[in-house]
Amino acid sequence: MATSWKVSDDGLTWTFQLREGVRFHDGTPCDADAVVFTFERLIVPNHPGVFDPLIPYAPDFATIAEVKAVAPLVVEFRLKEPSAVFEANLAMFPASIVSPTAVKRHGRSFGVNPVGTGPFKFVRWVRQQELVLEANAEHWRGRPQIDRVVFVPVKEPAVRVKQLDRGEIHLADDLPPAELDALASHPGIRLQEVPGINIGYLAINADKPPLDNLQVREAIWHAINKARFIDVCYAGHAQAALTPVPPTLWGSHPGLKDRAFDVAKAKALIEQAASEASFQLPLTLDLFVMATPRPYLQQPQEAAAFIKEQLRAIGLELRIVTSETSLHFKRLTGGEHQLALAGWSSDNTDPDNFLYQLLDSDNINDRGGNNICRYRNATVHELLLAAKRERDLDRRKELYFQAQEQIFADAPMVPLVHTTTRIAQRVELQGYRLHPTALAWLREAHFLRAAP
Repeated sequence: MATSWKVSDDGLTWTFQLREGVRFHDGTPCDADAVVFTFERLIVPNHPGVFDPLIPYAPDFATIAEVKAVAPLVVEFRLKEPSAVFEANLAMFPASIVSPTAVKRHGRSFGVNPVGTGPFKFVRWVRQQELVLEANAEHWRGRPQIDRVVFVPVKEPAVRVKQLDRGEIHLADDLPPAELDALASHPGIRLQEVPGINIGYLAINADKPPLDNLQVREAIWHAINKARFIDVCYAGHAQAALTPVPPTLWGSHPGLKDRAFDVAKAKALIEQAASEASFQLPLTLDLFVMATPRPYLQQPQEAAAFIKEQLRAIGLELRIVTSETSLHFKRLTGGEHQLALAGWSSDNTDPDNFLYQLLDSDNINDRGGNNICRYRNATVHELLLAAKRERDLDRRKELYFQAQEQIFADAPMVPLVHTTTRIAQRVELQGYRLHPTALAWLREAHFLRAAP
């Protein structure tokens, strides 16, 4: 929505000029007042426009001291300190500008009655049946060519494949890798594949003994055969990970060397830890896993079964606890788990979005904190805060390298994979470009016209 912006010499004041004539779907102007209302919901305690204490990403906006409208289409942010990530964080979904009118009208139900400024408008949502959008004829970039978009939840991958084959649907996401490989030879079907910007990982809750013991965490790491994991759970369409930051992103540490898959070493480590910390083997632990696939965890149940089998070899018996995705992450945020399969797709392509979000002590809380490993390291915390402030890119990169070295040494998680992002679609659907995050961007999508 901003057509230009400028930053003061001290880096503390950011002034944005907004696009003229943009309106929300309910007719409310998308102006400086709407921007102020949106960000005050994120930074003002007990804001009347907030109806749920769960505020994901709130620490990312804590650097904002004040936001104010200085003209109808000019908004000014004053920061508490210079920030190298403020601009990138404005691109994240929690910073999406909301219609003040709609928030006040729908109140607690605003989340299921969304009102935006995008190319498609919300029509209706019938849970477990359909979510319907229609073209926004007033969009500032022009009306999209597709009249209507219908999202249909279908749990069984085999059913989605048949629907796609028969032309009943035009896109099918989150299909198992082997199904996608098979679809490649079907007439009328096209696959898209792009490098992802994600991480799939095994979270280790350091608040729960004996997982607070480094030897135990290292033993878990050595016990997992990542190459075999990728073959079994991703049909080879992934890359072994050893740091949260994917190699497709700047700031990923290129010099780390992974711990080897070594069952004998893993057994020795955990037996030594059991002896020193006085716990018995075999030890039973809970492994939390989501019920439905995500781009970084395309077959959650198979992945959980694989990890269970691997850790049994070193005396760890896992109880698999499956929850629907939203409940899964709510339980992880609250720290219920001991082990958990989880992941992350970049919101803004900045390393801060992986390292600070997933591994900084600021993000341990039950209000949406994403540090589900509950990892605390004062040195890492200071490095990540320094990197937030540092505006020299080379210096920032060095700070992130140091943070990743310490995180690797502490092993609060086992980074498992960085996946490629893939999707299957009908060939008559044109103009749809798969985004590395797998989010659906449909403004330029259209259908081939039949020959006259």
